[in-house]
Amino acid sequence: MQNFEPVSPQIHGDVRIDEHQLPVLYSHFHMLNVELKEAVQASSEFPLFFSKVANSQRWTISALCGLGLNENVFVQRDEWVAHYTPLSLQTLPFSLQIEGNNGEHSLLIDSASAAVNTKSGSALFLSSKRPSAFLDNKRKLLEERSMAMAQTGALLEEIATMGLIRAVDLIIEYTDNTQQRVGGLATVNEQQLQTLDAEQLALLNGKQCLSVLANILGSIFQLNRLIRLHNKKYPGKAISNIKLETSKA
Repeated sequence: MQNFEPVSPQIHGDVRIDEHQLPVLYSHFHMLNVELKEAVQASSEFPLFFSKVANSQRWTISALCGLGLNENVFVQRDEWVAHYTPLSLQTLPFSLQIEGNNGEHSLLIDSASAAVNTKSGSALFLSSKRPSAFLDNKRKLLEERSMAMAQTGALLEEIATMGLIRAVDLIIEYTDNTQQRVGGLATVNEQQLQTLDAEQLALLNGKQCLSVLANILGSIFQLNRLIRLHNKKYPGKAISNIKLETSKA
């Protein structure tokens, strides 16, 4: 269970982060948030979909890393095998807490994380109690991600308003001839995209959204890689194929 608390030199002066333990944390995420600014790079590794933020109608971009809860096939034998690591993972085991309406925030650490210890890894503070370069870098990454999340949310709302998001289900076909339907995902409405006029296309292109939409569409072929990694990690429930269907929900 996570236990986030404000980072301070008085409490965490001796704390270190062992980044070799981070894949243990990654292994519990079957979907990862990906921000608009990193979607093109992430599409070279993961199948990307749209999904709704929990308890919200807001859309986000998600990298599909597994087909069941707590299944991440990009973690093999406790090693992260993807060549790109999304910001949502790079910032672990830290988080930002927004305070009030003035935009100020405080840095939090998950003290229950397997990466947190007092013996090995990168120190959070120097002997002078000043933040280490490691901690400063994590804070900068968190601030970068916070701004990227706001940009992603605003642009996806605009994309959804244009009818460019359509819900899909994954039909997973196992080698034992059983099937499983996975819902809650969406992809680019390619047919609607083709009907946009020059002004709408120019608007999307000006916001660097067209390339993102194209790469999200192309990333569907990364499902083949997902299958290979799944079958390597879970040979007892091997998959033969994954198909996309327009959601009936």
